[in-house]
Amino acid sequence: MTPAQRKAAIKKASNKARKEANQLDAQALNGLQQAYRQAAEEIRLRITLMAASDGTVRLDNLRLLRRQVDEVLEQLAQIKEKLLTGYQSQTAAVATGAFATTMPVAKLNDLAGEAVRMARAFQAADGLQLSDRLWRVNNHAREVVGRAIESAIIQGNSASQAAEDFIKRGAPVPAELQKKIKMADASSIGRATTADLMTGKGAPYNNARRLFRTEINRAHGMAYESSAFEEDSVVGTRFLLSPGHPEPDICDMHARVNKYGLGKGVYPQGKTPWPAHPNTLSYTEAVFDDEITSEDKAEKETRIQWLQKQPGQLQYQVLGSQKKAQALNAGLLKENHIERPWKDIKKYYEDDLL
Repeated sequence: MTPAQRKAAIKKASNKARKEANQLDAQALNGLQQAYRQAAEEIRLRITLMAASDGTVRLDNLRLLRRQVDEVLEQLAQIKEKLLTGYQSQTAAVATGAFATTMPVAKLNDLAGEAVRMARAFQAADGLQLSDRLWRVNNHAREVVGRAIESAIIQGNSASQAAEDFIKRGAPVPAELQKKIKMADASSIGRATTADLMTGKGAPYNNARRLFRTEINRAHGMAYESSAFEEDSVVGTRFLLSPGHPEPDICDMHARVNKYGLGKGVYPQGKTPWPAHPNTLSYTEAVFDDEITSEDKAEKETRIQWLQKQPGQLQYQVLGSQKKAQALNAGLLKENHIERPWKDIKKYYEDDLL
């Protein structure tokens, strides 16, 4: 195989690998959603079985119900762990498969396995590893569901006791009390717990979904990067925006700046800013030495220089802060502050921006 054929084969297989990774992402998220829905249904069943003949759950059953619900959520945690590990392994294998025409299978298997281990051990800026994030997601689900159940049962039972006093006096039960009494109804509790578990920004399911996409994509990217640089003629990887990239953000800078003189969005080994943020579906692709032009080398620029040439709206979208954009245009913003939140760096600029 000639160098040109080798390069063409890798390029074609890399494109195929990205498409397959997107398919795996969709499958993983579908599996995760099914797992959460099944858990929600099981929780509703446990609540229904705990109800008295009038359909309400008594306060003296709260502790037992909480224990049963925690068991369901523990089973969900185990299912999530198995799902995530499986899809990380699959997507890493897909990534290394882009080099199947140029490397032996045993080598590719080693690279894929090592990428999964690296992804699971990866420590982000906040100091957390995957195991820590999974614990947080699982603990959040227990807190949210437990709080929903406790609140409904306690308020419903308290309202029932208060209503008895009205009934004894022959007085009508206030509408507000009647509403609270219904909170302890098994069906109402089931609906409330399902909603709190599954829906809304910041719900346990949404947090788990974000985690899955981030970590599965991380395993794919790490496997691809490590495989790419096994090729002698690969000098960098190009940051690729997702076709579904919703609106400009910091990814646009990473994909367009020529920071190393290798071309727009191209980074040498160990220097890629990918992934730029959680929940991303951006990828990287191998760039070969014969793709680097004299213009690429001559047009090297810092990220600050690139940002200063962009329109104000894009500056704001990339930096995520009007104050940071002001610091940029005042010639003050430092390169290593581009990605840091304004609250963490404002002390360096406030006096000069007054």
